[in-house]
Amino acid sequence: MGDLMTGVLEARQRYQRARAEAAEHVDRYRACLGLAIREARAAGGPGAQTSVMSALKLSREQVRAFEQAYTDWLRDHDGENPRTPVAAELTACV
Repeated sequence: MGDLMTGVLEARQRYQRARAEAAEHVDRYRACLGLAIREARAAGGPGAQTSVMSALKLSREQVRAFEQAYTDWLRDHDGENPRTPVAAELTACV
């Protein structure tokens, strides 16, 4: 039974590591979206937020939440741009 339990514990560790990595990816992509929204609003003038809301089918609060995710990312990652690729699959964010 010892070898089987070792296998169970190792599988659990891999599962927990995968969940943590997935959460990191989601945080990065959320920050990328927030940055893209912020850039679109800055370039688009007064009606840009409404355009973003319409295009994404989101409420004003949801759009602001993505922008806040970008601000939080900067705070939590010492100003690192979330578009800085750390893995090949993140290049879609660039």
